[in-house]
Amino acid sequence: MKQTLVIILSFLTLQGAAQQVPFFVGTYTDKGSQGIYFYMFDTKIGTTDLYATTSAENPSFVAKSTDGKMVYAVNEMGDQTAAVSAYAFDGDNLSFVNTLPTNGSYPCHIAVSQRDPLVVVSNYGGGSASVYNLEKDGSLGRMVQHIQHTGSGPDKDRQGASHVHSAFFTPDYKHVYLQDLGSDKITIYAVDKEKGDYVLKEESTLATPAGGGPRHIVFDEKGKNLYVLLEMSAEVVHYRKDGYKWELLTVSSINADDFKGENGAAEIKLSKDGKFLYASNRGEANSIALFSVDKGGELKRVNVYSTKGKGPRNFNLSPDEKYLLVANQYTNNIVIFPRNAATGELSDETREIRVASPVCIAF
Repeated sequence: MKQTLVIILSFLTLQGAAQQVPFFVGTYTDKGSQGIYFYMFDTKIGTTDLYATTSAENPSFVAKSTDGKMVYAVNEMGDQTAAVSAYAFDGDNLSFVNTLPTNGSYPCHIAVSQRDPLVVVSNYGGGSASVYNLEKDGSLGRMVQHIQHTGSGPDKDRQGASHVHSAFFTPDYKHVYLQDLGSDKITIYAVDKEKGDYVLKEESTLATPAGGGPRHIVFDEKGKNLYVLLEMSAEVVHYRKDGYKWELLTVSSINADDFKGENGAAEIKLSKDGKFLYASNRGEANSIALFSVDKGGELKRVNVYSTKGKGPRNFNLSPDEKYLLVANQYTNNIVIFPRNAATGELSDETREIRVASPVCIAF
Protein backbone atom coordinates (compact mmCIF):
# COMPACT_ATOMS: atom_id res chain seq x y z
CA MET A 1 0.00 0.00 0.00
CA LYS A 2 2.83 2.38 0.90
CA GLN A 3 4.65 1.59 -2.36
CA THR A 4 1.45 2.27 -4.35
CA LEU A 5 1.02 5.63 -2.61
CA VAL A 6 4.61 6.62 -3.47
CA ILE A 7 4.00 5.76 -7.13
CA ILE A 8 0.79 7.80 -7.21
CA LEU A 9 2.44 10.80 -5.55
CA SER A 10 5.37 10.59 -7.95
CA PHE A 11 3.00 10.52 -10.92
CA LEU A 12 1.08 13.54 -9.62
CA THR A 13 4.34 15.41 -9.11
CA LEU A 14 5.36 14.74 -12.71
CA GLN A 15 1.94 15.78 -13.95
CA GLY A 16 2.16 19.04 -12.03
CA ALA A 17 5.66 19.79 -13.27
CA ALA A 18 6.20 22.26 -16.08
CA GLN A 19 6.21 20.72 -19.53
CA GLN A 20 8.98 21.95 -21.79
CA VAL A 21 8.37 21.85 -25.53
CA PRO A 22 10.81 22.99 -28.23
CA PHE A 23 10.06 25.62 -30.84
CA PHE A 24 12.08 27.26 -33.57
CA VAL A 25 12.17 30.84 -34.80
CA GLY A 26 13.09 31.70 -38.37
CA THR A 27 14.52 35.16 -39.03
CA TYR A 28 15.92 37.56 -41.59
CA THR A 29 19.64 37.89 -41.00
CA ASP A 30 20.33 41.31 -42.51
CA LYS A 31 19.45 43.11 -39.24
CA GLY A 32 21.70 41.30 -36.79
CA SER A 33 20.02 37.90 -36.44
CA GLN A 34 22.20 34.79 -36.39
CA GLY A 35 19.76 32.45 -38.14
CA ILE A 36 17.46 29.86 -36.54
CA TYR A 37 16.76 30.24 -32.81
CA PHE A 38 15.83 27.21 -30.72
CA TYR A 39 13.79 27.85 -27.56
CA MET A 40 12.14 25.69 -24.93
CA PHE A 41 8.63 26.79 -24.05
CA ASP A 42 7.15 26.19 -20.60
CA THR A 43 3.52 25.36 -21.32
CA LYS A 44 2.54 25.68 -17.66
CA ILE A 45 3.51 29.32 -17.15
CA GLY A 46 4.24 30.53 -20.69
CA THR A 47 7.94 31.34 -20.31
CA THR A 48 10.80 30.60 -22.70
CA ASP A 49 14.50 29.75 -22.54
CA LEU A 50 16.89 30.20 -25.46
CA TYR A 51 18.79 26.93 -25.89
CA ALA A 52 20.78 27.34 -29.09
CA THR A 53 21.26 29.39 -32.23
CA THR A 54 22.07 27.87 -35.62
CA SER A 55 23.80 29.98 -38.24
CA ALA A 56 21.80 30.25 -41.47
CA GLU A 57 21.17 32.91 -44.09
CA ASN A 58 17.63 34.32 -44.13
CA PRO A 59 15.84 31.23 -42.80
CA SER A 60 12.52 33.05 -43.16
CA PHE A 61 10.27 29.99 -42.96
CA VAL A 62 10.91 26.81 -40.96
CA ALA A 63 8.96 23.56 -40.60
CA LYS A 64 9.40 20.35 -38.61
CA SER A 65 9.08 16.73 -39.65
CA THR A 66 6.27 14.64 -38.19
CA ASP A 67 8.56 12.91 -35.69
CA GLY A 68 10.26 16.18 -34.73
CA LYS A 69 13.70 14.84 -35.63
CA MET A 70 14.21 17.11 -38.64
CA VAL A 71 13.81 20.83 -39.26
CA TYR A 72 13.65 22.31 -42.76
CA ALA A 73 14.21 25.95 -43.64
CA VAL A 74 14.14 28.07 -46.76
CA ASN A 75 17.02 30.45 -47.39
CA GLU A 76 15.19 33.46 -48.82
CA MET A 77 17.66 34.91 -51.28
CA GLY A 78 17.92 35.69 -55.00
CA ASP A 79 18.15 33.38 -58.01
CA GLN A 80 21.67 32.03 -57.64
CA THR A 81 21.71 31.60 -53.87
CA ALA A 82 18.09 30.70 -53.03
CA ALA A 83 18.06 27.37 -51.23
CA VAL A 84 16.34 24.98 -48.87
CA SER A 85 18.22 23.37 -45.98
CA ALA A 86 17.73 20.37 -43.71
CA TYR A 87 18.81 20.04 -40.07
CA ALA A 88 18.74 17.12 -37.65
CA PHE A 89 17.34 17.83 -34.20
CA ASP A 90 18.49 15.71 -31.24
CA GLY A 91 16.51 17.53 -28.56
CA ASP A 92 19.38 19.85 -27.67
CA ASN A 93 20.76 21.23 -30.92
CA LEU A 94 20.23 21.52 -34.65
CA SER A 95 22.90 19.94 -36.84
CA PHE A 96 23.20 20.92 -40.49
CA VAL A 97 22.55 18.00 -42.85
CA ASN A 98 22.37 19.32 -46.41
CA THR A 99 21.15 22.11 -48.64
CA LEU A 100 19.88 22.27 -52.21
CA PRO A 101 19.08 25.13 -54.60
CA THR A 102 15.42 25.93 -55.28
CA ASN A 103 15.96 27.03 -58.90
CA GLY A 104 13.73 29.99 -58.07
CA SER A 105 14.19 33.23 -56.20
CA TYR A 106 13.18 34.36 -52.73
CA PRO A 107 11.68 31.11 -51.42
CA CYS A 108 9.21 32.07 -48.69
CA HIS A 109 7.40 28.90 -47.56
CA ILE A 110 8.01 25.20 -47.06
CA ALA A 111 5.45 22.42 -46.60
CA VAL A 112 6.32 18.96 -45.27
CA SER A 113 4.02 15.99 -45.86
CA GLN A 114 3.12 13.85 -42.85
CA ARG A 115 2.25 10.93 -45.12
CA ASP A 116 4.94 10.76 -47.79
CA PRO A 117 8.66 11.71 -47.90
CA LEU A 118 7.85 14.94 -49.71
CA VAL A 119 8.69 18.63 -49.31
CA VAL A 120 7.33 21.54 -51.36
CA VAL A 121 9.05 24.94 -51.43
CA SER A 122 7.30 28.09 -52.73
CA ASN A 123 9.44 30.60 -54.65
CA TYR A 124 7.85 34.04 -54.46
CA GLY A 125 10.22 35.55 -57.00
CA GLY A 126 9.67 34.03 -60.43
CA GLY A 127 6.46 32.29 -59.35
CA SER A 128 7.45 28.64 -59.02
CA ALA A 129 7.35 25.66 -56.69
CA SER A 130 10.20 23.20 -56.07
CA VAL A 131 9.36 19.61 -55.10
CA TYR A 132 11.84 17.39 -53.25
CA ASN A 133 11.67 13.82 -52.09
CA LEU A 134 13.25 13.02 -48.73
CA GLU A 135 15.81 10.32 -48.04
CA LYS A 136 15.25 7.72 -45.32
CA ASP A 137 17.39 9.71 -42.89
CA GLY A 138 15.26 12.82 -43.47
CA SER A 139 17.81 14.63 -45.59
CA LEU A 140 16.77 16.41 -48.76
CA GLY A 141 16.86 14.21 -51.82
CA ARG A 142 17.04 15.55 -55.35
CA MET A 143 14.51 18.01 -56.72
CA VAL A 144 11.98 15.88 -58.61
CA GLN A 145 9.91 18.77 -59.99
CA HIS A 146 10.15 22.47 -60.64
CA ILE A 147 6.64 23.79 -61.33
CA GLN A 148 6.49 27.14 -63.09
CA HIS A 149 3.37 29.31 -62.76
CA THR A 150 2.39 32.20 -65.02
CA GLY A 151 -0.26 34.89 -64.78
CA SER A 152 -0.97 38.35 -63.43
CA GLY A 153 -3.62 40.32 -61.57
CA PRO A 154 -5.22 43.79 -61.62
CA ASP A 155 -2.70 45.43 -59.27
CA LYS A 156 0.15 46.39 -61.61
CA ASP A 157 2.59 47.04 -58.77
CA ARG A 158 2.12 43.76 -56.88
CA GLN A 159 0.59 41.46 -59.50
CA GLY A 160 2.57 42.04 -62.66
CA ALA A 161 3.67 38.39 -62.62
CA SER A 162 3.11 35.13 -60.80
CA HIS A 163 4.18 35.00 -57.13
CA VAL A 164 3.75 31.58 -55.54
CA HIS A 165 3.46 32.35 -51.84
CA SER A 166 2.68 29.02 -50.16
CA ALA A 167 1.89 25.33 -50.55
CA PHE A 168 -0.42 23.53 -48.12
CA PHE A 169 -1.30 19.85 -47.93
CA THR A 170 -4.92 18.83 -47.44
CA PRO A 171 -5.71 17.10 -44.11
CA ASP A 172 -5.37 13.66 -45.76
CA TYR A 173 -2.11 14.72 -47.47
CA LYS A 174 -3.38 13.50 -50.84
CA HIS A 175 -3.43 16.97 -52.41
CA VAL A 176 -1.38 20.18 -52.36
CA TYR A 177 -2.82 23.69 -52.82
CA LEU A 178 -0.44 26.31 -54.26
CA GLN A 179 -1.38 29.95 -53.61
CA ASP A 180 -0.37 32.45 -56.31
CA LEU A 181 -0.57 36.03 -55.02
CA GLY A 182 0.30 37.42 -58.44
CA SER A 183 -2.57 35.85 -60.37
CA ASP A 184 -5.29 35.58 -57.68
CA LYS A 185 -5.34 31.84 -58.19
CA ILE A 186 -4.99 28.60 -56.23
CA THR A 187 -3.79 25.55 -58.15
CA ILE A 188 -4.76 22.15 -56.81
CA TYR A 189 -2.38 19.22 -57.29
CA ALA A 190 -2.74 15.52 -56.50
CA VAL A 191 0.18 13.77 -54.82
CA ASP A 192 1.17 10.84 -57.03
CA LYS A 193 3.95 8.29 -57.22
CA GLU A 194 5.69 8.09 -60.55
CA LYS A 195 8.67 5.83 -61.23
CA GLY A 196 9.46 5.73 -57.53
CA ASP A 197 9.23 9.50 -57.01
CA TYR A 198 6.48 11.41 -55.24
CA VAL A 199 5.32 14.15 -57.60
CA LEU A 200 2.49 16.67 -57.97
CA LYS A 201 -0.05 16.44 -60.80
CA GLU A 202 -2.27 19.41 -61.56
CA GLU A 203 -5.99 18.72 -61.21
CA SER A 204 -7.82 22.05 -61.13
CA THR A 205 -7.66 25.73 -60.23
CA LEU A 206 -9.64 27.95 -57.88
CA ALA A 207 -10.03 31.67 -58.51
CA THR A 208 -9.90 34.06 -55.56
CA PRO A 209 -11.30 37.63 -55.48
CA ALA A 210 -9.47 39.87 -57.95
CA GLY A 211 -6.73 42.03 -56.46
CA GLY A 212 -6.80 40.25 -53.10
CA GLY A 213 -3.60 38.23 -53.42
CA PRO A 214 -3.96 34.75 -51.82
CA ARG A 215 -1.11 34.17 -49.35
CA HIS A 216 -1.85 31.34 -46.87
CA ILE A 217 -4.77 28.96 -46.31
CA VAL A 218 -6.17 26.64 -43.67
CA PHE A 219 -8.58 23.70 -43.88
CA ASP A 220 -10.96 22.42 -41.25
CA GLU A 221 -10.27 18.93 -39.92
CA LYS A 222 -12.39 17.11 -42.51
CA GLY A 223 -11.28 19.24 -45.45
CA LYS A 224 -14.83 20.46 -46.11
CA ASN A 225 -14.21 24.14 -45.34
CA LEU A 226 -11.32 26.15 -46.76
CA TYR A 227 -10.25 29.58 -45.50
CA VAL A 228 -8.00 31.68 -47.75
CA LEU A 229 -6.13 34.72 -46.43
CA LEU A 230 -5.84 37.54 -48.98
CA GLU A 231 -2.71 39.57 -48.27
CA MET A 232 -3.49 42.72 -50.21
CA SER A 233 -7.13 43.20 -49.17
CA ALA A 234 -6.72 41.74 -45.65
CA GLU A 235 -9.71 39.44 -46.02
CA VAL A 236 -10.56 35.80 -45.29
CA VAL A 237 -12.45 34.01 -48.05
CA HIS A 238 -14.56 31.05 -46.92
CA TYR A 239 -15.11 28.22 -49.40
CA ARG A 240 -17.18 25.09 -48.75
CA LYS A 241 -16.72 21.88 -50.71
CA ASP A 242 -19.69 20.80 -52.81
CA GLY A 243 -18.82 17.44 -54.32
CA TYR A 244 -15.50 18.04 -56.08
CA LYS A 245 -15.92 21.80 -56.36
CA TRP A 246 -15.37 24.68 -53.94
CA GLU A 247 -18.21 27.14 -53.46
CA LEU A 248 -17.35 30.67 -52.34
CA LEU A 249 -19.57 31.59 -49.39
CA THR A 250 -18.28 34.73 -47.67
CA VAL A 251 -15.49 37.31 -47.71
CA SER A 252 -14.67 38.77 -44.27
CA SER A 253 -12.37 41.65 -43.37
CA ILE A 254 -9.79 40.96 -40.67
CA ASN A 255 -9.65 44.65 -39.73
CA ALA A 256 -11.54 46.62 -37.13
CA ASP A 257 -14.49 48.49 -38.64
CA ASP A 258 -12.80 51.90 -38.30
CA PHE A 259 -9.42 50.87 -39.79
CA LYS A 260 -8.48 52.75 -42.98
CA GLY A 261 -4.72 52.18 -43.33
CA GLU A 262 -2.40 50.05 -45.44
CA ASN A 263 -2.90 46.27 -45.44
CA GLY A 264 -0.47 43.37 -45.41
CA ALA A 265 -2.24 40.25 -44.16
CA ALA A 266 0.26 37.54 -43.31
CA GLU A 267 -0.82 34.43 -41.39
CA ILE A 268 -3.96 32.39 -40.68
CA LYS A 269 -4.55 29.58 -38.16
CA LEU A 270 -7.49 27.47 -37.03
CA SER A 271 -7.71 26.06 -33.50
CA LYS A 272 -7.65 22.27 -33.19
CA ASP A 273 -11.28 22.14 -32.09
CA GLY A 274 -12.23 24.09 -35.20
CA LYS A 275 -14.11 26.73 -33.21
CA PHE A 276 -11.79 29.71 -33.67
CA LEU A 277 -9.81 31.23 -36.53
CA TYR A 278 -7.04 33.84 -36.24
CA ALA A 279 -5.49 36.05 -38.93
CA SER A 280 -2.75 38.69 -38.74
CA ASN A 281 -2.38 41.97 -40.62
CA ARG A 282 0.86 43.92 -40.98
CA GLY A 283 0.89 47.23 -42.90
CA GLU A 284 -0.42 49.89 -40.57
CA ALA A 285 -2.78 47.59 -38.68
CA ASN A 286 -0.31 45.38 -36.75
CA SER A 287 -3.21 43.30 -35.51
CA ILE A 288 -4.64 39.83 -35.09
CA ALA A 289 -8.31 39.15 -35.71
CA LEU A 290 -10.30 36.50 -33.87
CA PHE A 291 -13.24 34.80 -35.60
CA SER A 292 -15.64 32.29 -34.12
CA VAL A 293 -16.52 29.35 -36.38
CA ASP A 294 -19.96 27.77 -36.17
CA LYS A 295 -20.78 24.10 -36.85
CA GLY A 296 -21.26 24.82 -40.54
CA GLY A 297 -17.92 26.58 -40.82
CA GLU A 298 -19.33 30.13 -41.00
CA LEU A 299 -17.15 32.92 -39.62
CA LYS A 300 -18.04 35.75 -37.27
CA ARG A 301 -15.43 38.33 -36.32
CA VAL A 302 -15.26 38.57 -32.52
CA ASN A 303 -12.31 40.83 -31.78
CA VAL A 304 -9.21 42.50 -33.21
CA TYR A 305 -6.08 42.75 -31.03
CA SER A 306 -2.90 44.78 -31.24
CA THR A 307 0.15 42.54 -31.67
CA LYS A 308 2.18 44.89 -29.45
CA GLY A 309 4.74 45.32 -32.19
CA LYS A 310 5.10 46.01 -35.90
CA GLY A 311 5.07 43.56 -38.78
CA PRO A 312 3.29 40.43 -37.43
CA ARG A 313 4.48 38.28 -40.32
CA ASN A 314 3.80 34.99 -38.57
CA PHE A 315 2.19 33.57 -35.45
CA ASN A 316 1.48 30.14 -34.02
CA LEU A 317 -0.46 28.44 -31.27
CA SER A 318 1.42 26.46 -28.62
CA PRO A 319 0.78 22.68 -28.81
CA ASP A 320 -1.73 22.85 -25.94
CA GLU A 321 -3.23 26.03 -27.49
CA LYS A 322 -3.10 27.87 -24.17
CA TYR A 323 -0.89 30.51 -25.79
CA LEU A 324 -0.58 32.33 -29.08
CA LEU A 325 2.88 33.59 -30.06
CA VAL A 326 3.28 36.45 -32.55
CA ALA A 327 6.51 37.26 -34.41
CA ASN A 328 6.74 41.03 -34.98
CA GLN A 329 9.41 41.43 -37.63
CA TYR A 330 10.05 45.18 -37.44
CA THR A 331 10.09 45.62 -33.65
CA ASN A 332 12.29 42.55 -33.06
CA ASN A 333 9.95 40.91 -30.58
CA ILE A 334 7.82 37.82 -30.13
CA VAL A 335 4.77 38.49 -27.97
CA ILE A 336 3.22 35.60 -26.00
CA PHE A 337 -0.53 35.97 -25.49
CA PRO A 338 -2.36 33.70 -23.00
CA ARG A 339 -5.43 32.26 -24.74
CA ASN A 340 -8.84 31.28 -23.39
CA ALA A 341 -9.69 27.93 -25.01
CA ALA A 342 -13.42 28.31 -24.32
CA THR A 343 -13.85 31.76 -25.89
CA GLY A 344 -10.79 32.02 -28.11
CA GLU A 345 -10.01 35.43 -26.59
CA LEU A 346 -6.41 36.58 -26.08
CA SER A 347 -5.31 38.04 -22.75
CA ASP A 348 -3.52 41.36 -22.44
CA GLU A 349 -1.18 39.88 -19.79
CA THR A 350 1.58 39.12 -22.26
CA ARG A 351 5.26 38.20 -22.12
CA GLU A 352 7.92 39.12 -24.67
CA ILE A 353 10.98 37.58 -26.30
CA ARG A 354 13.56 39.88 -27.86
CA VAL A 355 15.04 38.53 -31.11
CA ALA A 356 16.17 40.25 -34.29
CA SER A 357 13.73 40.14 -37.24
CA PRO A 358 11.58 37.15 -36.21
CA VAL A 359 9.36 36.00 -39.09
CA CYS A 360 8.40 32.38 -38.39
CA ILE A 361 7.49 30.30 -35.32
CA ALA A 362 7.41 26.50 -35.58
CA PHE A 363 6.47 24.13 -32.75
